[in-house]
Amino acid sequence: MALACVVAVLYPVVSRAGTTSRKKAKPARRPVSAVPEVKRPDAVPTRGSRGTVEEHVHVRLGDTLGRLLTARGLGPGEAGAWLRAAANVYDLRAIRPRHGLTLRFDRATRALEGIRYEIDDRSLLVLERTARGITAERAGLPYFIEVKGVAGRIERSFQEDAARAGLPQSVVSELADIFGWELDLAGDLRRGDDFRVLYENIWQAGGLRPETGKVLAASISSRGRTVAAVLFEDADGRGGYFRPSGDPVSREFLRYPVEFTEITSQFSGSRRHPLLKIVRPHLGVDFAAPTGTPVRAVAGGTVVTRGRYGQLGQTVRIEHSDGLTSTYGHLSRIAGRLEEGDAVERGQVIGYVGASGLATGPHLHFAIERGGEYVDPIALTGAAGGGVPESARRSFDRVSRTVMRELAGLPVAGGPLTVSMRSTAVRE
Repeated sequence: MALACVVAVLYPVVSRAGTTSRKKAKPARRPVSAVPEVKRPDAVPTRGSRGTVEEHVHVRLGDTLGRLLTARGLGPGEAGAWLRAAANVYDLRAIRPRHGLTLRFDRATRALEGIRYEIDDRSLLVLERTARGITAERAGLPYFIEVKGVAGRIERSFQEDAARAGLPQSVVSELADIFGWELDLAGDLRRGDDFRVLYENIWQAGGLRPETGKVLAASISSRGRTVAAVLFEDADGRGGYFRPSGDPVSREFLRYPVEFTEITSQFSGSRRHPLLKIVRPHLGVDFAAPTGTPVRAVAGGTVVTRGRYGQLGQTVRIEHSDGLTSTYGHLSRIAGRLEEGDAVERGQVIGYVGASGLATGPHLHFAIERGGEYVDPIALTGAAGGGVPESARRSFDRVSRTVMRELAGLPVAGGPLTVSMRSTAVRE
């Protein structure tokens, strides 16, 4: 099957949910330290207290709405209620790759409030939770897509200069995921380096501001070296980001388990603990983030620990291939009905940042073991994915030439501009 650049897909990948299966879980290892756990009462979120948040789901071949919802914490009964509500309008069991699916959650409680699904290029299924129950209707597509281009030069830091150039924070976070194994956007870039990005902008009918969609292509030039990434996927939603040569940029592992943020404590064989006031190893890295920030599995695997884990408090541990195990500690809560033995996919939300266990404030403690020995997660090099198949090279080369030409033409000075290219112009 030929591959195609997916530039009409509407959605930044906040999480990629996978199917859930059960298998016997291995017994969890005991925590490294035997210091008694300090317990704190977790604040109970109030529904509606923090508004709502939308998650644009990347649909792949074989996905069903039921599995996507249960992977995000809904029980089978609740997921079934949404499917039944839609039945008189559209059979949601027939969702297809590259058709837009948006889930709207209560930001505080993660309760599902609404679903939008792009039935075809003219109509949309709209499901809403109301006081009377779940309502369903078919409506005209309430949006249009434009391609935006931004280029900028580093003067202070990527985060500051990208914001000054008008690049949305969601795009900054996605770039950190795309280039994470090639460049540390927070520390590697220097004054005079530059960046160029093409991304989708989605305008909802009546909306005051657009939502960002996928990053279509990007390049970063640093110290005489340019790294470029082009989005290229097949009709079933499989693929990733590739260099113009066709070699992969995407890796098996995500570099960061939370969106682009600050590392507050590095992996160390000797660190003075901020609460215990003693020197001991810090066998992971800490990411500063607000309470409730989604935490993502860095790779696919099987949950082997779920729940209280000594000083790390609420913790999820995932066993991956090649003898690797990842740990996510100090969570405020664990996502939905995630249980030991469940299979998870790369990028799936498994919990939320907190300060449970022995912690001075909200942050994520992230660690990786290889064969039972802790290794520095930031120094670990993820295995590269496969390159563009030879059967798709002609299509990829055409797409790559198109977007690289548009990137090269972006002026470094000024804010975002609309590129004279429809988002469907480079779809096969």
